[in-house]
Amino acid sequence: MPFENETTFVRMQKQGREAEFHERYERALEDVRRYFGKEYPNIVVRDITEERKIKDVSPIDGSEIATFQLASKESVGEALDVLNRNYRSWYWKGYVHRAMTFLRAAEMLSERKFEFAALLTYENGKNRTEAMADVDEGIDFMRYYALNLIENQGFNRFTGRGYDNEESMSYMKPYGVFAVIAPFNFFAITVGMTTGPLITGNAVVLKPSSDIPLASYLFVRLLHEAGVPKEVLAFLSGSGGVVGTALVEDPRIGGLVFTGSKDVGMKLFHKISEKVPKPAITEMGGKDCVVVTNRANLDKAVQGVIRAAFGYAGQKCSAASLVFVQSGVYDRFLDMLVKEASKIKPDDPRKKETFLNPVVNRDAFEKYRNLIPTLQKEGRVLTGARVEERPGFYVHPTIVADLSDDAYTVRNELFLPILGVLKFSTLEEAVRRINSLDYGLTGGIFSEDPEEVRYYFENIDVGVVYANRARGASTGAMVGSQPFVGWKLSGSTGKGTGSYYYLQQFLREQAVTVAHPEDIHP
Repeated sequence: MPFENETTFVRMQKQGREAEFHERYERALEDVRRYFGKEYPNIVVRDITEERKIKDVSPIDGSEIATFQLASKESVGEALDVLNRNYRSWYWKGYVHRAMTFLRAAEMLSERKFEFAALLTYENGKNRTEAMADVDEGIDFMRYYALNLIENQGFNRFTGRGYDNEESMSYMKPYGVFAVIAPFNFFAITVGMTTGPLITGNAVVLKPSSDIPLASYLFVRLLHEAGVPKEVLAFLSGSGGVVGTALVEDPRIGGLVFTGSKDVGMKLFHKISEKVPKPAITEMGGKDCVVVTNRANLDKAVQGVIRAAFGYAGQKCSAASLVFVQSGVYDRFLDMLVKEASKIKPDDPRKKETFLNPVVNRDAFEKYRNLIPTLQKEGRVLTGARVEERPGFYVHPTIVADLSDDAYTVRNELFLPILGVLKFSTLEEAVRRINSLDYGLTGGIFSEDPEEVRYYFENIDVGVVYANRARGASTGAMVGSQPFVGWKLSGSTGKGTGSYYYLQQFLREQAVTVAHPEDIHP
């Protein structure tokens, strides 16, 4: 079967079923409330309750959704015991069995996608189209990786005869148990990070983000229902300091998959291989830049930058946080940009018309508020830099101009709806300044000159780049067609999610040769 992206909202819109989309989503908003007000266990074959708890809080109004466990070091040890004993039996079922299990899981998630999208609105504050696109991407990951594994026959291949009486094979085999430490901003990342090691025959300990534990928990239950044995997939909610540290320090861990901040990612990257080399697949964010040249279509550029900078309140690794504008169009572009951004008001993501949702939690809200004096000191605030004093975590889209290249706002990932604007004279200068940044995840250019676009693509040190993309100048990579890969401090492997190369990172090669004694000649 050929791979196709799920794209629920776009498909229903094209089919004239947009009203049905909204009706089903709004019904799901009510239906999922049956999950609220309960306590959920950790899962290590058996359900485990811990002494200490975590509260799952909605950014919409600060209300409590559910209670989860604060996993202990002992629970981590028990999980690793079980998973380490059982991962080989999962691998021995064969790549076709594992792939079919995940194709089944993808269908199950597709049947429940409105439910999961509504849960994400409550848990991490996504509006309905962003939430559905997030769930769609998770479905895409499972399907793409399953088909990729089947198409490549588990990445096993006959390698020939070094001698006449020998036959050799290259087998790709699992490392054992992977620790999966997932972020809050994309449920799809949790799905993809869990699917990668599992579908290739490893076991997984999933430590979800404390901001989306319920969606993550229900996903793990779905995988178990689809046929992934409990003995190879554990769910441990808890603090990174306890669970993450215990996992990377344990010799029974075979590898790490992490998405999160640079500081934590680099710490885990070094820690896990302190005694023995182990794969550490880390995605550590970005400081994503968009270039607007004198030859850009400014209407298209404004639309693309607005969507990339303020979609999901700037809480995407791929969010545009800096825009470099050429001097010839600087003033005009800035006027157009501020005019459009000033129209955006943060609001309840359950509302059909809401574009800008709340930030994910109290910490993000306070970080934004505490940054306001820095923004005012480092540049010229053109709009935003204010919060809503009401229940929930609502902040305004912010644009800051006249920043220097060494400003804190320019050099650091903020993960908030804050966009810095910088002026440049030549495209070569803009590319050089962007390449000087520590990160290299996504970026884009707006120019109607093919030579400028070619120069940008050939010289920019960034893993995912776009030209003239109004739907999102630096955001919105699609599984399969647009692998999502970070360079420099944005990623540790140079291989992208949703790409041909992704699964091979969870496998190690074993060369197997059989000699036939009867064929030996003197």
